[in-house]
Amino acid sequence: MPETPDQIDHEPSRDRGVIWVAIQGVLFVVFFGVFLLSDPIADFSGLLAVRIIGVIVALAGSGLSIWAVRLHGPELSPYPSPVPGTQVITEGVYRWVRHPMYGGIVLFSLGTGLAYAKPWVLVTAVLFLVFFAAKSKHEEQLLVDFFEDYAAYQATVRWRIIPFLV
Repeated sequence: MPETPDQIDHEPSRDRGVIWVAIQGVLFVVFFGVFLLSDPIADFSGLLAVRIIGVIVALAGSGLSIWAVRLHGPELSPYPSPVPGTQVITEGVYRWVRHPMYGGIVLFSLGTGLAYAKPWVLVTAVLFLVFFAAKSKHEEQLLVDFFEDYAAYQATVRWRIIPFLV
């Protein structure tokens, strides 16, 4: 039972947050399942180049996510509702994109699909992108309500997940 106004304000968001995190977990299970169970494309002209590009994209996605996690530190949370006592991060990769961890996951799954030549893994990259676009839109509504300076940050940093895309 909520005891303070802050707990009352955040309780509905936290409930919706659990659903977002559960769906995200299911998508990760789908990604790993498809990766382990699907067959790669056997061969085509340019396969080696596609695989090399895939490795580069997957490493870039991993680096992007790790950079964002390090900037968050112990305040990192999988829930879309803001953690009390935190501040808007505007340095590092957050100067160019507002949700770099989401972009990193999309790029990692895209790169993995290319590196292993597994088309069904590429489908999971699209699913991650669609999901994170929806989750970040919901999250940003909460962030605007929670942080006085978030709307100004949104106006300054145009891209939510991947520059020039979304």
